[in-house]
Amino acid sequence: MDKFIYLTILAVAGIFVFKKMVNPPVGPKYQLKAILFVMGVKEIPKTRELGRHIFTSKARANRIILWVFDLWAQIDLFEHGIVLRKAKKEKIVFFHELYAIEPLLINSYFVKGKYFGYIFECRDKSNITLKSCDLCDLDIFINELCSLFPEEKGEAVVMHA
Repeated sequence: MDKFIYLTILAVAGIFVFKKMVNPPVGPKYQLKAILFVMGVKEIPKTRELGRHIFTSKARANRIILWVFDLWAQIDLFEHGIVLRKAKKEKIVFFHELYAIEPLLINSYFVKGKYFGYIFECRDKSNITLKSCDLCDLDIFINELCSLFPEEKGEAVVMHA
């Protein structure tokens, strides 16, 4: 009798997982933006000063997991660049070093497009990935970043993706 109960539970769990894999629900719709820094009419001024502080986005978790190497604990937006902070590491990225910022949808175990993120592509071919499941207020961060590059300035092109 016990084997029958175990097999029934295993079969129900298997059917549930199979249905979710074949036809997963779709997550919320996001208003994602893409920023191209190389297609602007004017070049972004090359400066080594960050300027005034505009916005800070912090990690959702209080503790950083040791085996996740690309998880940033805090991101600060300044006039001329971005400062990314981990436990004992800090990386400064100036806007003239960026090639583009591209959006991406992140799938969860059983939900398509549950989270969103952005890939910061640098001119030296390195990438930085930021995810909304790891950072609070990432959408506000990107909106503040886009407001730094209005169309009148012609330094970057902001598109809705």
